[in-house]
Amino acid sequence: MEFEIRSFDVDTNCTARLPVFCKYMQEAAYYHAEHFGLGHTHLSALNMAWVLSRMRIKVERLPQWGETVKLCTWPSGKDRLFYYRDFELTDSDGKMLMRASTAWFMIDFEKRERVIPDWWTDSNLPIGRKVFSSKLSRLKSCGCEGGNPMPVNYGDLDQNGHVSNIRYVEWILNSLPLEFHQAHIIQTLEVNYLSEAVYGHEVSICRQQDGLLINHGIMVEGEDLFRARTEWKAI
Repeated sequence: MEFEIRSFDVDTNCTARLPVFCKYMQEAAYYHAEHFGLGHTHLSALNMAWVLSRMRIKVERLPQWGETVKLCTWPSGKDRLFYYRDFELTDSDGKMLMRASTAWFMIDFEKRERVIPDWWTDSNLPIGRKVFSSKLSRLKSCGCEGGNPMPVNYGDLDQNGHVSNIRYVEWILNSLPLEFHQAHIIQTLEVNYLSEAVYGHEVSICRQQDGLLINHGIMVEGEDLFRARTEWKAI
């Protein structure tokens, strides 16, 4: 899929924000899953849904306002826990902008339990290469106290009625000062989605910083819902 970087996609440096590409990835994954009969349309009729559990993004360059980018995606394997989907984003000259890998599982939407349906067959999926040699890891809790809790609002919710996976990424990046964003560019993002936040929850965001490596956490009543690790470089 091709996307144009619009004015509302960029920050004060006229550079595209990383969550914009998380949105692109989710959109491309949706359409590709639909193509194989494993997307939202088919699963929602069976009261099932895909859930994103882990993600890693490696940034080579963040594009600027007005650029056109191309996103490619493919299933990249499975193990006993997850089904994997990888991504590559390139610019109009075919140069690499970023690579990403994601890990998903399927749930019964009412029971909120992981399922592998009887009709599932892996033979229907063409499995491609992996963009990273190492597996997506389980991150440790940053072990810090969160700031002032903020309520989950209508605009935070997705079609499944819980906070969208992209909103978590936006929350942790928004928790960093403007001056930090103006002086640094993100290099890697790794996240674990542990539990869902829903309307009525109050979430707390915390971080522990060691130079340009930051561990992030999002909690509800002291329970980790989301863990992340980001690495940055000075502009």
